[in-house]
Amino acid sequence: MLINFTVSNFKSIKDEILLNMAPAKRLQSMKDHVVVADTKKKVEAMPVGAIYGANGSGKTNFIEALAFMKERIQSDGVTAAIPFRLADDDQEKLPSTFSVLFSFQKVVYAYGFSVQGKIVTQEWLSAYFSAKETMLFERYLEDGKPQISFGQKLISSTEGGKSFLGFIFQGMQEDLLFLREAVKREVSLLQPVQEWFTEHVFVLGSTSRAIALDFMLQRQPQALQHMNDQLREMGMHLEKLVIKENIFNVEHYVSQLDEREATSFLRILDGMQEGEVLELAKSSGLFPHVIQKRSDALYVITLEVCHIRKDGKQVGFDISTASSGFLRLLELLPALNKAEANDTLIVVDGLEKDLHTLLTQYIVKSFIKKVTKAQNGNQLVFTTHDTNLLYMDLLRTDEIWFMEEYSASERQLCSLAEFKLTTGMNYEKGYLSGRFGGIPCFRG
Repeated sequence: MLINFTVSNFKSIKDEILLNMAPAKRLQSMKDHVVVADTKKKVEAMPVGAIYGANGSGKTNFIEALAFMKERIQSDGVTAAIPFRLADDDQEKLPSTFSVLFSFQKVVYAYGFSVQGKIVTQEWLSAYFSAKETMLFERYLEDGKPQISFGQKLISSTEGGKSFLGFIFQGMQEDLLFLREAVKREVSLLQPVQEWFTEHVFVLGSTSRAIALDFMLQRQPQALQHMNDQLREMGMHLEKLVIKENIFNVEHYVSQLDEREATSFLRILDGMQEGEVLELAKSSGLFPHVIQKRSDALYVITLEVCHIRKDGKQVGFDISTASSGFLRLLELLPALNKAEANDTLIVVDGLEKDLHTLLTQYIVKSFIKKVTKAQNGNQLVFTTHDTNLLYMDLLRTDEIWFMEEYSASERQLCSLAEFKLTTGMNYEKGYLSGRFGGIPCFRG
């Protein structure tokens, strides 16, 4: 469960910006929204964080900062951080810093790192196994040389102790995270931190799509049935989604490629093992089909939308023919369904993209109802321009955030709970009139 996330000197973000999911102590309304973590250190958080702001205010870059942190933790490929570039040369030379406080498996963790381009300049991790904070490790530069300190808890729980931990650190390149390298070498005390990021944090951009959705639903018929039930519940007029499997026509597909692409594709096919899957590129970019190699042939797995026509016959349509709103739902539902697990964070940039406002409301309301009832620590953080979500019966004021851009180098993320509000105030009207910031300023 996310408690807070901070980032500084990243893309359009210069100074530190904080998203604090902890409930505002003075608020007494909608107490059922508060989720309580099952940890030794008392922790509470909100199930939803809705971030508003003008176009270009930094909302997407804030989401991308969390995606960057996740990518560095879960991937061997090292991506360079892009610093804020609209101040001066000195600012560009400063490291970008990312930190997160979260609860997972009954423990609260505080983890973060600073990177200058690709090089890690700082990295730290502490945990609350009880009400008291325990330092696990702290990495830093001293006279330009990388150094690291280990806490006694980490030393005593690691086979080989301080010597083994030091061996891991000495053998690392400067662009690697100690957390990831230590988990690779089975330092078990650190494993839950990486597990949370890799298996319980999901970030969807405004153009994200469910990769290999066809294959996933083919392997998991219960997931397909659940998705059909959800689509009908949301008022989608269809009979059902179905999976189709047909022999893949290699010759026909290759004929549509240029010579270089065809040679590369055939080389990939030759290297495929039985059971392996490959996603096919499509010019439309919408839900490419998936092929799977089996003992007898290559099969193409496709997703179809079925309708019943007037004479009672079932008719199937390739998923690529569906509306943009329907396709957006198919992008969102697999991620939202991850909330069945505990302590799962789902982050969506542009939740309402291509969706009717009442459908967006339904998604948010259903998520809150499910999470607060289960008290499983799951959360949904999203950016949006849908002002119809700004009413007091849906979200608490500490679940609503505004990204305000004061200048090219100054941004601030503030909660609606920080403002003085009158009883019965219309939040939507107040926001659109500029009372809370986070709206465009027209000069034409």
